[in-house]
Amino acid sequence: MNAKLDLKSTEKASFRLAAYSDGTADLGLGLVFLLLGAYPFTRELLGVYWNFPLFLLALGLIVTAQILVKKRLTPSRIGIVSLGQRFKTRAKVSLLATAVLLVLTVLTWLGVGRGIIFAGPAWMGNYGVEIIAALVVLAIFWSMAYSLELPRYYLYGVMLAAIMPLQQLLPTYDGLPSLAAGGIITTVGIYLMVRFLLQYPPQDDGEES
Repeated sequence: MNAKLDLKSTEKASFRLAAYSDGTADLGLGLVFLLLGAYPFTRELLGVYWNFPLFLLALGLIVTAQILVKKRLTPSRIGIVSLGQRFKTRAKVSLLATAVLLVLTVLTWLGVGRGIIFAGPAWMGNYGVEIIAALVVLAIFWSMAYSLELPRYYLYGVMLAAIMPLQQLLPTYDGLPSLAAGGIITTVGIYLMVRFLLQYPPQDDGEES
């Protein structure tokens, strides 16, 4: 029994090291929300026709850059982390579900920004969409924080869940809450990447293990 628990803990720690310790996940997330924060400004500047495809292009570049940097950065410093098949399956399902929910949430954000009306339950009044989106985001990030033991994701969940309600409540620039949250997460990502680079120097390819 103890061996099983130790194996699960080791796999979880290995996955956390490989996926979240280098700061690329945080940087990617922060840049996406900085992009969302700039969306209302670029919409006014470029118009709806050009703004949305350019937003998707910039989003694709962020995701591609994150993947390329991670592939180049992590294996050369900590090697390739090999996980058990059961844990890999659970991780893939969890990441896929998270990605789908985040995409739906982002599309809801964009839809609200473009004036599309989404009907929420009547008891939620005029804030139905905002409350639902906030609860979904909070559930995603708090589940990740709990299951992977990533305390900073509790804070991310609160910040990102608050974006849509704050956009409706604050009489300021619509993208300000996204810019603030994205800026904080990006800063954390930069700090994690610098710490990772200092903590894990490149491995000597010629060195025998």
